[in-house]
Amino acid sequence: MLSPARDRPASKCFAAAVAITMVTMAGCADTPNPAGPTPGSKSPELDLKAVEVGPELAAVRQATAGFHDVGTAVSAGYASPLGGHCDESADGAMGVHSAKPALIQSQVLDPQQPEVLLYLPNEDGVRLVAVEYVQPVLVRNPDTGVVAPWLPMTPWPANHQVVTPTPRLFGQAFQGPMPGHVPGMPWHWDLHVWVWAHNPSGMFAQWNPTLSCAE
Repeated sequence: MLSPARDRPASKCFAAAVAITMVTMAGCADTPNPAGPTPGSKSPELDLKAVEVGPELAAVRQATAGFHDVGTAVSAGYASPLGGHCDESADGAMGVHSAKPALIQSQVLDPQQPEVLLYLPNEDGVRLVAVEYVQPVLVRNPDTGVVAPWLPMTPWPANHQVVTPTPRLFGQAFQGPMPGHVPGMPWHWDLHVWVWAHNPSGMFAQWNPTLSCAE
């Protein structure tokens, strides 16, 4: 059995959105095959100067540029980050998770449609700093043949089979699988990509030591 990655605290809004999404997935029996900133957002220009990316990540940034405007993100189906819980640890900040449940439910990874946007609170509201890709773990019960996300906080039995391979994007394997961070959130893999803020720990690190939720 794969070992879970180091756990981390999670945004309550993110966890709740994923948990709600998983209710509709739990009964599945088969494997599923730019706008300027507005009030509440901060101009990304200073961050852009600090971030150097290749063509694939440049496409991600182009696809998400409009989401510096929180209203645009909400209209696109993402949860509002305003007033949301900001995740932070001794290793740095991660930010407020703004999830789009429909993308998580689809089980299809599209580099230009991240499942989660990460925002950092500031004096003007929030600013977009990163994106996160999330894929739930689908497990087959050998007794029933049912394939579904694994919701318990404890690992699945040894005779259960993981039918979704470890996902990869941009040449990177996702971190995980890891248990849900609150009851009702399934085991999952994730990959953070700091396309809108420089991260000295690396483009794909979980935490950004230069950022703070008290920014």
